[in-house]
Parts: sequence; structure tokens; C-alpha cells
Amino acid sequence: MTPEQSIFEGHYTNGKPYVIARVVIVNPENLRQTTIEKEFWIDSGFDGGIHIAQFHMSEITMIGVSPVPGPIGVAGGERRQAYHCLAYLQQIGEFEFPSPGIEVMLVLHGSARHGLLGLEVLKHWTTKLDGQNQSLSIIGS
Repeated sequence: MTPEQSIFEGHYTNGKPYVIARVVIVNPENLRQTTIEKEFWIDSGFDGGIHIAQFHMSEITMIGVSPVPGPIGVAGGERRQAYHCLAYLQQIGEFEFPSPGIEVMLVLHGSARHGLLGLEVLKHWTTKLDGQNQSLSIIGS
């Protein structure tokens, strides 16, 4: 068994568990890449990996990656059309994951300024959300 490792410890921002994270999308054919670094809301209600606004599509298509359309579940159980592509979560806060990062499905949908880190990402660690004290910790093993 490996010892526990602190990936992130911090306090909520505006009453929500946000972290700054870096996601990289790589075109395997030409090795061009684009990096998205922004605030991500820790969202245990989102079953997917990482969700970002659809306006990031232009950054991704500029490197030659064409996200594919498909349905996703949104709040309230509705199904909506979104775009998906492969990405790598490389950093949360100051913690950098070994290269190339954690492989995740990136969902492009909507227009929120922040992204979402969902259960497909969170399942890799123990995530503690303390609403009363407005603190968040992510522990890896």
C-alpha cells in the first residue's frame, strides 16, 4: 500500500468547492496541443470526466482535433447534445500529475465560465467536501 498524498487542500470560493486545474488536449497525428487552465467546480453530481464550455471548441479544432457529438445527461435528468474528445488532466492547484496526466473524456457543452470535475475524475482519489467549514481536500494513494 502506498502512503496517502495530498493533492489539494483549500477553502471554497464563493461558497463552492472550486480548484484551478490544467487540462491538455493533444492531437496524436501531429502532436499539436492546446492547454486550458481555469476554475473547476468539484461536482459529484456529474458522472463524466471534465466538462467545459462549448466556446473552447475553437481552441481544440485549431490543433486538428474534431470533438464528436453525442448526448450527455444534465441536471434534472434531461439529455442534451454535447461534444466529446480525449484530454489529459495535468494539474490541480500546485499538484502536477506524472506526464501525460490523467486520461479523461472532455465534454464541451454550455457556456459557464467555470468547468466541472466529475466522478470519472474524482474516482481516482478520496475527495472530502466539508460544507460547514467550507473546506476541500483531495487525497491520493
